Amino acid sequence: MYTHVVWGYSAFFGDDRDRIEFVRHLSRVSAWDGFTCIAFCLMGNHHHLIVEVDDGALPPAMRALNLAYARAFNGRYGLRGHVQFDRYGSRRILGDDDLLRRYAYLANNPVEAGLCETAADWLWSSHAGTIGTQSAFPFVDPTRLFDAFRWTPGDRRDALRRYVDLCRKSGKYTAMS
Repeated sequence: MYTHVVWGYSAFFGDDRDRIEFVRHLSRVSAWDGFTCIAFCLMGNHHHLIVEVDDGALPPAMRALNLAYARAFNGRYGLRGHVQFDRYGSRRILGDDDLLRRYAYLANNPVEAGLCETAADWLWSSHAGTIGTQSAFPFVDPTRLFDAFRWTPGDRRDALRRYVDLCRKSGKYTAMS
């Protein structure tokens, strides 16, 4: 599994139409064999993904996703060239604890940025769908995330919601690079 982040110019997503376009391309790439989207969060000038991929699947998937989005973005705004100012960055996730910390960071990113009060309030993240407070994005598969809560009795969605909220209050998660 990997965390993934792409930083764009000041308005990587200018509005909700851009975000819908990106989600459409992410959905398409998530249908590829060997690529599973566990979570995502779209911000104004960047996005985060947590994906599980087969060996060698990450570079072509990210190229397809970022190229398709860049073409749509450039076409919409009459621009040319790169939309991102750097190549995507990724970091291998090392075990369940690391997965949960990185997920909490991803889910809380819009809260930390002052865009909403709770992680579940942000419409452009898979978190609310994963915890069941809004419709889930059909291409997101949180099974691996829920498996990290094997030790938790009861509803895993509620356990995940409580964990994300606790991490936000305590500040105990490491930033994604």
